[in-house]
Amino acid sequence: MRTALAFFLILIVYGLVVIGTAVFMPLRLGEIIQAAAFLNFSWDSFFLWIARTPAGSPLHYLTQLPLALAGPDSRILLRLPTIIFALGSAFAFFALTRRVPLQHPTLALVLFLAIPTHLAYATQARPYELGMFLLLLATLSFFSLVEEPGFGKALVYAALLVACLYTQPSCYLPAVGYLIFLLGFANLKTYRRALWYAIGATALPLAAYAPYYAWAGLRREGFWLTEQFPADAIKVTGIQAFMSMDTEIWSPWFGIALVGILLIGLVGGISSTLPLGSYTDGAVPPTPALLRRRAVVFCLAGGAIVTLLGETALAGWTATVFAPFEILWTVPGLVIVFCAALDALTRLPLMKSASLFNPAVAIIAIALCIPGDAEYLRTEPNDMAKLTALIRPQLNGDACIVFVSQRLSRYLFEVFDPSLAQYECQNFFHKRVVLVMHPFVKPEQEREARIFFRALEMEETDRKVLGDGKVITMDAQR
Repeated sequence: MRTALAFFLILIVYGLVVIGTAVFMPLRLGEIIQAAAFLNFSWDSFFLWIARTPAGSPLHYLTQLPLALAGPDSRILLRLPTIIFALGSAFAFFALTRRVPLQHPTLALVLFLAIPTHLAYATQARPYELGMFLLLLATLSFFSLVEEPGFGKALVYAALLVACLYTQPSCYLPAVGYLIFLLGFANLKTYRRALWYAIGATALPLAAYAPYYAWAGLRREGFWLTEQFPADAIKVTGIQAFMSMDTEIWSPWFGIALVGILLIGLVGGISSTLPLGSYTDGAVPPTPALLRRRAVVFCLAGGAIVTLLGETALAGWTATVFAPFEILWTVPGLVIVFCAALDALTRLPLMKSASLFNPAVAIIAIALCIPGDAEYLRTEPNDMAKLTALIRPQLNGDACIVFVSQRLSRYLFEVFDPSLAQYECQNFFHKRVVLVMHPFVKPEQEREARIFFRALEMEETDRKVLGDGKVITMDAQR
């Protein structure tokens, strides 16, 4: 009863934080690019935009579609599906903690919700929280399949993995880890039977996703805008992605400490499931409850390990650092295995008198998340809506707009004022040109634009700056 009450109190507080942030924080770059898919809506242009955007898969766009058409620049409407999926993820994760079960499931839940990258994506109109929700449902379905193998449960698991792939392909990776680590229990008849169902249910989604992947691959384009970490930020590959979002500057020591104790917990959680060699049909088996706990912890650890290895290999192959969403899928497994390792420690004879050790270490891990969460919540991104509002008062007479930097510049402003497209300069025989610069225009691009129009005998007569964005008015001097 007390656990249930604590869960609902945590959920209420978390819901208020997520809703408050979603309502008051301006839309970020990735959210605006996604919202641009709904401009001048047609099904052909809609799916083409999804295929061309980085990490673009259609399921989350489709959940946004009716709300986005009602208000393509509305923060709350665009983010409403994410808020719902964030609360759903809390329910699903809590159900997963009960399956282990953990001694302190509410502390595990708070740690899961407080991981800075997870909190950030839970407040943004992007596909990643839907991916988290579907991954957690798929994880629960996987363990249900393992415990009671059957065609129906395998089909449900496969359908959830298909949904994962069509939301964000990388959130499928933990399922590969679950399957590989389930092999550790293949000596037991029940698990051996479940393994055959799990193999088919894990492979089938790839075949279902392959046609869309091939179609989208032919249409994908590079040179998309991405928010960059500032030059003076300390970059620690992987840890930065785990603890930092967008343009935040953070102290790496919090991230190093948090990732360190979670990885130590990962090793401890795996060791608590061994020796696997004793799981043979002729040996004296552990109790069913203990065996189920060990299988859950071991497979969750496998999901986290395979995801980390897969993303590390990809980062090395492409010579890039981790994107935050690529680490996101390890969070449920790392948190639960970490807490399971703490539970295993408290069962040792030397630790039986230290009843506060388990919650104390979990609270330390939660405390290490607070600086990253606070930095995210108090760092206001560039407000593109306010920047767009500065443009129209400059459009007097035959004025036209030059969106400085190519490709996405116009779309970033059209989301908030679609009529601006008709003012884009088709030639430069105008008495007034308005240079519009989003926050990610490079200094050399601004300099080149101003030099070009000065060569046309135009001079700057007005400059408005908002955050890192600028609206510069150039008037002819003849």
